[in-house]
Amino acid sequence: MKIWRNIFVMCAAVLSLASCSSDDEEFQTNQLAGTWLRVYDEGVVAEGYVKYTFTPGVPSTSGDCDIYVYDVFAGDTTIHRGYVLNDNRQLVIYEPMYGGTPKLQTWNIKKLGSSTMSWERADRSDIIYNFKRAALQK
Repeated sequence: MKIWRNIFVMCAAVLSLASCSSDDEEFQTNQLAGTWLRVYDEGVVAEGYVKYTFTPGVPSTSGDCDIYVYDVFAGDTTIHRGYVLNDNRQLVIYEPMYGGTPKLQTWNIKKLGSSTMSWERADRSDIIYNFKRAALQK
């Protein structure tokens, strides 16, 4: 009986360590580059769509962010921003301002993988954005 209990405890320890390592795999800073399509929760009717395109600079954890917004009623809009991706899983998107204080939004990145991404607003945990990688245009 003690042998089975010890085996069970060892298996539980291994499984808990394996689940921790998979969380780390969900945050890969090099995966931010490219175009991401915002996805909405099931049941939410979107009257358009939003795409974020991240173009890294030097260093690769900062660069340009173009936000393309299509609204059925208002049409197309492209907004140019800059971004910085911090080691502590924070994404800061800012409006470049010359000679002034830039306007910025700070997001906590919950997930950043090769095909999906999820952000939570740093100052409001009730605002969460989910994304999927946009298909390449031919």
